[in-house]
Amino acid sequence: MYLKKNKTALVTGGASGIGLAFADNLAKQGYNVLLVDIQENKMKNAAERLRFNYNIDVHCLPLDLSKIDAAETVYDFCKKNCIEIYILISNAGQLIFDAITEIENNKYNSFLQLQVNTPAKLCKLFGSSMKTRREGYILIVSSLLAWMPYPYISIYSSVKSFLRTFSKSIRFEFSNYNVGITTVCPGAVDTDLYDLKPKQRKLAKRWGVMISPDLLAKRSLKRMFRKKITYIPGIINKIILPLIFVFPVRVLAFFYNRIIFKQTF
Repeated sequence: MYLKKNKTALVTGGASGIGLAFADNLAKQGYNVLLVDIQENKMKNAAERLRFNYNIDVHCLPLDLSKIDAAETVYDFCKKNCIEIYILISNAGQLIFDAITEIENNKYNSFLQLQVNTPAKLCKLFGSSMKTRREGYILIVSSLLAWMPYPYISIYSSVKSFLRTFSKSIRFEFSNYNVGITTVCPGAVDTDLYDLKPKQRKLAKRWGVMISPDLLAKRSLKRMFRKKITYIPGIINKIILPLIFVFPVRVLAFFYNRIIFKQTF
């Protein structure tokens, strides 16, 4: 239905996990793909598989997206190689679970660059071309944690909240130019981020607590092409979300300080 021959989708963090699932589903629909990731070997292996399976063009750009000029590097690479981006999937990210005072300065700066400055600038640069062309889609991966200002995930939940708000805001700026902006806010996704046994993963997916990367990508892209504003996968997550606003932060803080803190120190 959404077959777009000779059009290219850019996927950040596309070497593995959710990003690779997005690339795979887009390639299946006939899009050429530009993968941008710091994991060069994994990215090259993924590219070979995509080319073989779907007979598309796959470009690879090994890059640390936490660098201050990362967005410009991606944009210049596309201009130099005459690659016109019709779909931007801003997916690259990492998780920090720690007290704000314990995060090293370099790690703190890199984290903010990766998940705030780079995504915003990619939207600015490639969004400008989409506006001129009056055609394009931008999908930004946020998180269910964007609504959860809780201890020890303060910096992570805050940047995810920024991405959700930023995405909704620029949606209106692009609405008259036939450019769709969609935010995806998943809960738990079955990736290496969670150290669970196969049985636990299977159970979590059966209960709807966890979703596979492929299913997440498939459903997210479906919403993106329909130009939906926000997509929260899973009935359980939709039920949990309203409860977040009535669950006292001090209860969770008590749990961390009295149980986790004591066990750690």
